[in-house]
Amino acid sequence: MHIVLLVLGLLGGGVFWWYRLMFLGRAASDIADEAGRIRGHFRRRKIRMQAENSPLTAINDPVHAAATIILAIVSEDEMIDDRHTGAVRKVLLKVTNSLQVDEAVIYARWACDQIGDTVRVIEKTTPFINQRLSEVEKCELLDMLEETAAAVPPTQHYKQRVRKLRQRLGFQVN
Repeated sequence: MHIVLLVLGLLGGGVFWWYRLMFLGRAASDIADEAGRIRGHFRRRKIRMQAENSPLTAINDPVHAAATIILAIVSEDEMIDDRHTGAVRKVLLKVTNSLQVDEAVIYARWACDQIGDTVRVIEKTTPFINQRLSEVEKCELLDMLEETAAAVPPTQHYKQRVRKLRQRLGFQVN
């Protein structure tokens, strides 16, 4: 009888420790799954941030950059409509041909819809503009922005955004 009790005791102890190890294995698996989810969250966030900036980093033409900046500033906190695009088109026609203007305005509208943050647009496009434009052309860009804002009522943040743009272009800000 004592041998049967010993066997049952060993079997019970084995089942107990097997259950405990199985429970610890599930806990370790849950921890590994959660770590994977967290890691995936950060990877998706990084990819999302890159995707948000991709319309701006893909700009390789100063006319596209100018159209994007102007449209972003004059249409901030508003839906982009024909007034905005028409005003941008009008000022850009003074510096380039109509085919390039149409392409630039379409791209600018798409980029502004994708980004939605005017400060980010200014920060991401001004290094390219600083490389490609002379001081005189930068002044012309600011003049085009003012002319566009005169045609379309500026937003409440207009002066702040122009100040930020002037600062990023290397002009003295009052």
